Amino acid sequence: MNSEASKVEILIVDDSKVIRWAATKILRNDYTVHEACDGQEAWELLQQNKNIAAVFSDLQMEGLDGYELLGLIRGSDDSRLLNLPVIIITGKDEDDDTKAEVLSLGATDFIIKPFDTVTLKNRAAAYIGYSQKLADIEDKLEQDKLTGLANKSFFFTHGEKDLSLAVRHETELTVALIEIDHFMDLINTFGKQNAARVLRKISQIITGCLRKEDLCARIGTARFALILPLTNRVGSLRSIERICHKINSLGLTVEGKALDIHISSGVAGVDPEQSCASFSLLVEQAAGALNKAIASGGSRLAGAGDNTVRPLSGGVNAKAVSAQEAPATEQPQKVADESPLGMEILQAIAQIEAGVGNAIGSDQLNNLMRSILPLVSYANQKLNLGLEDALKIARERLE
Repeated sequence: MNSEASKVEILIVDDSKVIRWAATKILRNDYTVHEACDGQEAWELLQQNKNIAAVFSDLQMEGLDGYELLGLIRGSDDSRLLNLPVIIITGKDEDDDTKAEVLSLGATDFIIKPFDTVTLKNRAAAYIGYSQKLADIEDKLEQDKLTGLANKSFFFTHGEKDLSLAVRHETELTVALIEIDHFMDLINTFGKQNAARVLRKISQIITGCLRKEDLCARIGTARFALILPLTNRVGSLRSIERICHKINSLGLTVEGKALDIHISSGVAGVDPEQSCASFSLLVEQAAGALNKAIASGGSRLAGAGDNTVRPLSGGVNAKAVSAQEAPATEQPQKVADESPLGMEILQAIAQIEAGVGNAIGSDQLNNLMRSILPLVSYANQKLNLGLEDALKIARERLE
């Protein structure tokens, strides 16, 4: 007999206490059985408990019924729910058309009331076994179905290798987690299809802002994870700010209404002076920083190991402030001490002087050059350096 700790978990959904009691009595020796009296309670349990391996549900219930529960499960972008076995419990008076309909809506199978012990146990064992095998296969795949990014399994496998290389060669490595703020509100307001469109678009934006050696994965419903080799905390801040700026200018609309998308982020890293025992621990540190950013109101970036929470730019409706609009009393940042751009330039120069300039990606180099062109142009004008033609060519090629 299985111990309580190792039992597979099952959910019984029925508005009849008698049916729930009968099913629980049959299955409780082999499974941990949860009960719900309607579809809404069942859906909340499924959101909270990731270990439920099968659902047995009635069709006709007050409130959220079996049809609607099935629609929520099969309409989810969570692969766990998409593949969750859902066995519908039907009454004898429900005809073949009803059974055909629930199967077309994504039900795994159905059984007829009153059910017997053998039927209920056999269906549970068969479909749970199939579901677990499918989950094992999906864990071995490398790609997230919705976005085409790396999935969670590949992210952790790849990350362990990257961390090992960073420690061996005494280089820097940063993990950044990015979460879309209030994503469930977006789903509830605009629907799952539009929410999926946002996820796909943001995944494209993130990958477009990264170097070839970086990795982006989707590891949660609205959570992305980045592995940034040869990048310190300052460099990661710059990357995330670039991503945030792109998202802010995304301009997605639904029925003519702009979607105000915000993100929060948490970062953690290692360097030659500060190592980490495992990649999983590094991700936990980044997750802790992300939680701090979210708890601070969202649209924030936090780093592991410090108390600083940095504001990120607002959503698509945020107003950009130009240099002319800045307060006259505002002082320029100290490049070496406070500006992420300045630190990134210094880091790039250090890499070049150390003979590892090839570690600087083309996109990063392009962005750095575009950032310093105003300075070079001003110096050319003030110091008569004769760089007019060179600057013109540089601007054209960096566009």
